[in-house]
Amino acid sequence: MTQEEEVVLLDYWPSPFGTMARIALVEKGVNYIHKFEDLSNKSPLLLEMNPVHHKIPVLVHKGKSICESNIIIQYIDEIWKNNFPFLPSEPYQRAKTRFLVDFINKKVHGSSVKVWMGQNEEQEDGKKELVEWSKFLEEELGDKLYFGGDVFGFVDIALVPFYNWFIVFKTFANFNTIEIECPKLVMWGERCFKRDSVSKSLPTSDQVYQAYLEFKKDEVWKDKSPLMPSDPYKRAQARFWADFIDKKVYESGRRIWTTKGEDQEAAKKEFIECLKLLPYFNGENFGFVDLALIPFYSWFPTFEKFGNFNIEKECPKFVAWANKCMHKDSVSKSLAEPNKVYEYVLKLKQQLGLP
Repeated sequence: MTQEEEVVLLDYWPSPFGTMARIALVEKGVNYIHKFEDLSNKSPLLLEMNPVHHKIPVLVHKGKSICESNIIIQYIDEIWKNNFPFLPSEPYQRAKTRFLVDFINKKVHGSSVKVWMGQNEEQEDGKKELVEWSKFLEEELGDKLYFGGDVFGFVDIALVPFYNWFIVFKTFANFNTIEIECPKLVMWGERCFKRDSVSKSLPTSDQVYQAYLEFKKDEVWKDKSPLMPSDPYKRAQARFWADFIDKKVYESGRRIWTTKGEDQEAAKKEFIECLKLLPYFNGENFGFVDLALIPFYSWFPTFEKFGNFNIEKECPKFVAWANKCMHKDSVSKSLAEPNKVYEYVLKLKQQLGLP
């Protein structure tokens, strides 16, 4: 690729709008140079290429800049015509697609910001709005694989970065309603996550949650005890264990209630081994790793019922740690009730056709 032909994306990794551009480029098989921006110290290139707003994402192609995620995605679709088009060919369906993308960028994004940045009533309003918008979008999705039918397209690209946020909202905003109210949308999200373009472009839920914690630490609760240790090595360790929980504990726990027989026995063994590996956790301070793990505690009675085993017998130190966490108001007021988790899993198993 010559310098005149090179493609550069100026981006900020947690941004859902930057993620949309990344997904679109991967879907079209475009080789590009990825430059992450420090938004507190914006690069001269960003200021030059987006002189009006100084915002990401910005796509630079043949030395020319294209700004705003919606415009970038449509530009990518028009320039690289290989693979399938992101927008339908029929004029009414194209107009409807653009309407839905605008709805996502305004309504879903606006309510997500309320959940992310708001407190108390504002956060609760954001959660209610997200449920309302999700129900509307699920109705638009219907029984289709993707919003464009069998084809992954513009609306899917616009929405899936926010779906990734919904997963994180469960941890710090006790937001589980969409999984219960919108099962088809949940299955759509899981289907999207299996696409290489999505899995390679989305930040992990742990990374998004870390960005949230850093934001709160830097902008809101500077006077509170830090959630991350100050020592760089211990910070790296905390991030490692949070990622371990996000992947290993979650996956083995999921397999306990979705499988039977030998597969379930293997999942139970792996789950217990994971718990025994975990360090408990940041000395006297309730910190990042505690936050990552304690939401799973609400699920343990469900795992025990479906797996017919006793976690406390196998991991008494874990249960002692969890009981200590439950004495914190931040935990006791935020965790889902175990009986509601069990009812939700029963309903979800029925919807997924699991025995």
